[in-house]
Amino acid sequence: MSSPSFRPRLLVAALTAAFCGASFAQTLPTPGDTLVAQAGAVQNWDLPAGPLDDTLARMARQGGKILTADPALLRGKTAPAVRGSFAVEEAVQRALAGSGLALVRLGNDTLTVRPVAPPAPAPAAQAPAAAERSLAAVTVEGSRDPNQLYQPFAGGQVAKGARLGALGNTSLLDAPFAISGYTEQAARDTQARRLIDVLAADPAVRTTNSESNAVDVFFLRGLPMLSQDISFNETFAVVDTRRIAVEQFERIEVLKGPSALLNGIGPNSTTTGGTINLVPKRGTDVPLTRLTLSASSHGQAGAHLDAGRRFGTDNQWGVRVNAATRGGGSTGVPNEKVGIDHLSAALDFAGEKLRASLDVAQNQRQFDGFPQFHRFNEGFALPAPPSTAQAFSQPWDRSDTKSSSVVSRVEYDITPDSTVFGVLGGVDYEELNVNAGSTRITTASGNFTAQPSIFQTNSALRSGELGWRVRFATGPVKHRVVVGYSRFTGDGSSLSQTMGSAFTSNLYNPVFIAQPALPTGGRLARFQDTASDSLAVVDSMHLLDDRLHLIAGVRYQKLDIGEFAGGVEQRRYEQTATAPSLAASYKLAPTLSVYANYAEGLSQGPVAGGSTANAGKVFPPFKGKQIEAGVKYDGGSFGASASLFQIRQPVSFVNGANFLVVDGEQRNRGLELSLYGEVAKNLRLNAGLALSDAVQSKTLNGANDGKKAIGIPDHTLVVHGEWDIAALPGLTATGRLTKVSRQVASANNAQSIPGFDSYDLGLRYSTRLAGRPTVFRLTVENVADSSHWLAVRTGFLTRSTPRTALFSVSTDF
Repeated sequence: MSSPSFRPRLLVAALTAAFCGASFAQTLPTPGDTLVAQAGAVQNWDLPAGPLDDTLARMARQGGKILTADPALLRGKTAPAVRGSFAVEEAVQRALAGSGLALVRLGNDTLTVRPVAPPAPAPAAQAPAAAERSLAAVTVEGSRDPNQLYQPFAGGQVAKGARLGALGNTSLLDAPFAISGYTEQAARDTQARRLIDVLAADPAVRTTNSESNAVDVFFLRGLPMLSQDISFNETFAVVDTRRIAVEQFERIEVLKGPSALLNGIGPNSTTTGGTINLVPKRGTDVPLTRLTLSASSHGQAGAHLDAGRRFGTDNQWGVRVNAATRGGGSTGVPNEKVGIDHLSAALDFAGEKLRASLDVAQNQRQFDGFPQFHRFNEGFALPAPPSTAQAFSQPWDRSDTKSSSVVSRVEYDITPDSTVFGVLGGVDYEELNVNAGSTRITTASGNFTAQPSIFQTNSALRSGELGWRVRFATGPVKHRVVVGYSRFTGDGSSLSQTMGSAFTSNLYNPVFIAQPALPTGGRLARFQDTASDSLAVVDSMHLLDDRLHLIAGVRYQKLDIGEFAGGVEQRRYEQTATAPSLAASYKLAPTLSVYANYAEGLSQGPVAGGSTANAGKVFPPFKGKQIEAGVKYDGGSFGASASLFQIRQPVSFVNGANFLVVDGEQRNRGLELSLYGEVAKNLRLNAGLALSDAVQSKTLNGANDGKKAIGIPDHTLVVHGEWDIAALPGLTATGRLTKVSRQVASANNAQSIPGFDSYDLGLRYSTRLAGRPTVFRLTVENVADSSHWLAVRTGFLTRSTPRTALFSVSTDF
């Protein structure tokens, strides 16, 4: 627990600034300290003006020093921009210019800050001052951080910055886009089993799937995104294509809206609504060995080991290993079971000029009795879902998946202002499903049909990047230019065979049948052979004493796609497109900025099918176009943001003359409001509201013009709160409210699903057992056991999961 004598903002800063062999601790200088001489190795600095505590934290992180400070001395102060080649101490002194503070050396690698002319304390005040010094003397041990992560807001769950695609780490105030970053602590505190367990705090991010489904599908700003299009350290085509294990990652970051310039195009071309980026864990200077044991109210049990070390003369080498397993019991629905096994290892080198990393991971999952998506016919009101405990999948339904991934990255500083980098990686994926097939609801009373089948697929994705980052100035404008080339390839084979006969059942009175005999013969046939080449040039410009940040650039994209039938290539086609973007942010004050952007997203264009009059016609990649404006605030312990946006996404359809045309459009307009951090003493919020107006336009014969787009609620409200109970030190009460409005389910808006409210409650207790930091966590999800349709996308429905209690205990050894 932090001392009541100071706010936790700088303690949270300490936790992140500690990385890179430094810690930013809350302690007071003692009398007799000597001023630091300007000595030590010269480094290149490129830090914009900003809050003094943030600037000092970044300097400690980059310089490999332990930097301590009294939070009261830094509160409300601003640091000027620091650019050039200086020793660490000189850089810090430049940041302190005009602040009334001076730098003091406490040891070889330990620095502190004190007033230039501190007043002599009165005798009567000596005792309280001593008490305050004792309470504030919190030394946070840290670790070198090759990821160069931004510190989080109070509470440690939401970061003050995130990756901005090719431009790398960027603070929230400096980014002219809507970005958010969720920490590894957020994953632990929510007892996350999936990415959405962390991202659910953001109303602009939703999922169409429940815990029982074998695939994760997201909605960002109302547009779908498949897990295959999630990036790993800004690189596509190297993560699990179905469900991603959260245990491997230090940060889960979201860039909302199309971002072809900054990120390129994913393997499935579903990034028009935004991009999710995963930042892997790295080795820690202070040895980390954390064991977490978990269980659920439905009998599932699990364990997670997280271990990290750094070694070498200057701790240049780091290693991080994560191993997790979960299984047994059920999801709360009879016959539904989910089991996972995860193993990942990361090796990195963080030298003065050379930085390199290697990440390997393997994931295996077993889904028994897992539910398929519910397809549905048109022409009737959709039935309400059955109770959360009602099983309608067959007991013999199962899905087994396995993925193996490798990612290597190298960066080298040719000069302090010029860096070259390269990435190579890939992922292999295998899946085997034996199930009763996707149900198709045929009546308002819940009748459905299903066809048992077996499905098997293998895929291999490979990815590579080459790039150059360079910094220079043209008069008062400071440039950071990134030139990058990327390529990924995809190769896949699949086999689908029916088993037995189709059958009829009902959501409320399901029919369970014996497993039909497995089909014999058959072989996997190639269905995919895709290559994507991309070239981008981005210029990030700072001027007006770094208050104004401009981003401009363009990306060229080429897709080479093979079309297969029966495993035999029928034709190949090529698509090309360019996507320009322009964005700007301006700091009205050190804690307040406004921004605007025009951005484009690219997705694979359609190809006219064999039954159309223009069969084989290849359309260029779709361009989703966004205009956005917003405001952001960083108050130190808490932050807030608001954004207005409009995205226009092309839609293809077959017209009355039987030609496939790209003439339709979906227009998503929205307002997003967010608040995160400590809003009052011992009270933290991570809350948001997303208001949407998504409509169709230019539809076939105008039949659905002006009607709502499928699966996008008018409003989504999420309020996640934490309250430290002062009377019981170490105990924190948690809760989350999710409120989602009605969603239309058909293009003509004749079908829809009702809105829903969902509640989660929990407790967290932090203590020490046998001298070791230990945290107990209890969370009850869907407290009211509400059964509702979770989401709808074109032709698919997904049911909510039952009330589930999650328990875990984590201990650091």
